[in-house]
Amino acid sequence: MTVKLEIDTAQLVEELNGFIGSVEELTSPKVLNQISRAVFSITSKRFMIDIDNYARLNPKKMHHIYEWGKIGNASGRLFVLERSSILDGSLLISTNFLKSKMPVPINPQLLIPGKTGKSVSRRSVFANKAEVMEKGTPVSFNAKRVLAIFGNDGTAFIAKGTKINILHPGGIQTKNAFATYILEWYTKKGNAIMDSSGLYERIANDVSLALSSNNASAYEVQKAVTMIADQLDTGAIAK
Repeated sequence: MTVKLEIDTAQLVEELNGFIGSVEELTSPKVLNQISRAVFSITSKRFMIDIDNYARLNPKKMHHIYEWGKIGNASGRLFVLERSSILDGSLLISTNFLKSKMPVPINPQLLIPGKTGKSVSRRSVFANKAEVMEKGTPVSFNAKRVLAIFGNDGTAFIAKGTKINILHPGGIQTKNAFATYILEWYTKKGNAIMDSSGLYERIANDVSLALSSNNASAYEVQKAVTMIADQLDTGAIAK
């Protein structure tokens, strides 16, 4: 999934209205691409904080994009954001799911030895839990061994070779929950966060200083913006 975020340069233009040449340079592809690097770093950092908080408040919707038992925990995230491309101020952000490495939890009741003295001891890893549950893809498989499940009527056993169909892995609320959240978040908050981040004011200040020097030129404007982007750039992947 890809999210497109347009870089709003209106504030830059307003701040530097007295420098006609600099305004033109600030809206050039080279400079906008540098600004986009900083925008990705600033917005993705804030997004991660917000989605962790949202997940803790809405575990039924977001449990699938975290490791088992780590909902809303940064160390348990099963997703990353990638700065996939930058073109003329348009920032494209892609999302990728990571594989789960933790075993699927076993109901405590199944760990208690039954009449035969046996209990559930083998654990499995649902590696693609985030992607499968997000898409709402039904899961079908044949039991490779006798399986035990605990429901309202107690423990039930499923014979080896039985075909098992799970129509809504993770529950119906997980389907497209992450996609919906990130699209709404960037649509409603992306540019607003940038307007209040202080980035545009900082660029305006540094560019003004560059233009006041004896070597004022389009190159100096680009250099000033690049230095800011370098200081803020946390990389093309946020996790």
